[in-house]
Amino acid sequence: MMSIPGLVVDERRHSHVLQGPLAAPRGGIMLHYDDSSRDDWAVEWFSDPRCTNGYTWLVLDDGRVVELADPAHRTPHAGACKTPMANSVFYGIAAATNGLVPATDRQLASIAAICVALMRHHRWTLPSVPHGIAGHDEQAIWTPAYTSQRALWGTTGRKVDPTGQRPDHKKIIDLNDVRRSIAALV
Repeated sequence: MMSIPGLVVDERRHSHVLQGPLAAPRGGIMLHYDDSSRDDWAVEWFSDPRCTNGYTWLVLDDGRVVELADPAHRTPHAGACKTPMANSVFYGIAAATNGLVPATDRQLASIAAICVALMRHHRWTLPSVPHGIAGHDEQAIWTPAYTSQRALWGTTGRKVDPTGQRPDHKKIIDLNDVRRSIAALV
């Protein structure tokens, strides 16, 4: 199991999350929310045999970090994306929340700390992360597997996380705020 220096993990639960060997080198970090409404349900979902998605880390409301998969492996967090082999290229980090409830300050602080530890581990600087700190919504594209509307194929819009779709337009995770927090920590 791979250990990332400086990355604090409160719990490891590798029992059910799908993971496999990397198909491409790591080159970025993709942020998500898991669409849950309670932390305990979120954690349990990843042990449920019906669960077919996964992330490397899940960050709970109080900022605790649950490692769902060995960071040396890919997880099915991205699906079809602008970046080929995105499940391998990007580490997947999810805040345990949904499209209406913004991530807590503690979640955002832990997400930034994970990103900083990964950047130090790979010796990336914020501007030099090959594929960047990306939101799932910035990367996820439509394909024939998701829609029969050919005009959408290859375009983004398939996912709304981590931005969300709140009526007041408040972002669930504001990537610019996360990037500023990372820059302040690096």
